[in-house]
Amino acid sequence: MSNTFSISLRTIARNAASVLASDVVTRASTFVLYALVTRHLGLFRFGQLSLALTVVYTAQIFATAGLKTLIIREAAKDRSKTGQYLVNGIAIVTGATLISLVLLLGFVRIMGYGADTARVILLLALILLPYTISTICEALFQAVEQMHFIAYVNIPLNLAKAGGAFVLLREGGGIYTVVGLLLLTQGVIAAFELALVVSRVTRPALRIDLGFIHRALRQTAPFLAIDVLISLWGTITIVLLSSFRSESDVGLLSASSQLLTPVVLLYQSVVLSLFPVMCRRYEAGFESLKRLSERVTELLLVIGLPIVVGLSFLAERILVLVYGGQDFALGAIVLRIVVWEVFLRAYTTALGQTLLAGDRERITLSIVAINTMANLVVGVILISQFGLIGAALTIVATRGIGVVQHYIQVSRIAGSVNLLAPMRTPALASLCMGVFLVVFGHHNIVVTIATAALVYAAALGVLTVWSAGGVRHVRTHYRYLWSE
Repeated sequence: MSNTFSISLRTIARNAASVLASDVVTRASTFVLYALVTRHLGLFRFGQLSLALTVVYTAQIFATAGLKTLIIREAAKDRSKTGQYLVNGIAIVTGATLISLVLLLGFVRIMGYGADTARVILLLALILLPYTISTICEALFQAVEQMHFIAYVNIPLNLAKAGGAFVLLREGGGIYTVVGLLLLTQGVIAAFELALVVSRVTRPALRIDLGFIHRALRQTAPFLAIDVLISLWGTITIVLLSSFRSESDVGLLSASSQLLTPVVLLYQSVVLSLFPVMCRRYEAGFESLKRLSERVTELLLVIGLPIVVGLSFLAERILVLVYGGQDFALGAIVLRIVVWEVFLRAYTTALGQTLLAGDRERITLSIVAINTMANLVVGVILISQFGLIGAALTIVATRGIGVVQHYIQVSRIAGSVNLLAPMRTPALASLCMGVFLVVFGHHNIVVTIATAALVYAAALGVLTVWSAGGVRHVRTHYRYLWSE
């Protein structure tokens, strides 16, 4: 039993580290790209690029046809299907990409963006096909729990992207140079990941199975609807803000959102590495799966709550430090609002994965549909009246609606979910850090951040040992996360 536990823990830790490292470098390189664009090209170009990436992201979701979650779930249960999902999956996303490009062209025309902004969006849309191929490959890596291959490809190429952006912008490159660099990077990533899948995961027969495609499309329909609605949920706010205000306001909102990216990234890495385990845990019953989700929620709050407290105290100083201009200090109040989305996201992330692992994707679909409609209605009201602040309030309000829905649905299936218990320890540790920031937060920003992190870590360690009943019981408390 101990040996099995150790092997399981090592596998999960390796996969989590691989996904985390890959995502950290990918998001960090994008963040560096944003910061470089801001410093070299200004707030308007930053907002323009943010708008383009947001719109194209929605098209990417549609182009992947909802296959990622389906492939992970089904191939994790039966690895003999990996070859079929590779060949037929690429066929599906190729067709979906063509449809996405047509829809994107129509959207740009309807919105009436300026010629320059429209051109940036449409050129960036060429990233769709390599992105979708990469998505299929990474889903297969996750299904067979070989996620280190994702890191092997993404880390060096995204570092090269950041370095290339630094050199090109320093030499006078513009927004189109940045778009070209993004296209090149994604194309090379897709090529290398496809080569690794074929050589290390499966050697598929190059035969398109129309029956398999038809069955996959029927199965993936709920996932596609969920993914599209989630992307619309996030995109609506940006599109409304660009419509009621300007690209510069989009830039300020995106600047705050980008600072939250590392937390979202950590959340995703944790749940992605545990999702295959959650799928298998469901075989023991939904109650067992719910217990696991409560531990996952606690782990996510350990990550997220100190970020909420820290950014609430240091918002203005961090924005100026990162983006290098007083213009971005205007976004401090926006950051203090949207940072609470991180706290709420911990619950929706854990409970959402619980529903998906438990074959409740149609429930998830209804939740996301309601959230999307709420985002549209609340967004139109708040953004039209309050502009940038209204956009920030819309983000938090919609996430809160999502928490309520997830709580109701999971409680109906497996009994009441305790939302307070997972929060207790990280909340007390974050409170200790908050007291430190009130007293000593006026010192050098870098020193303040580092010291506050140490205070939080120390408080969390003491509180965890105390709540578990001693050092020996800490491992037992969290064992349920890793044991099969």
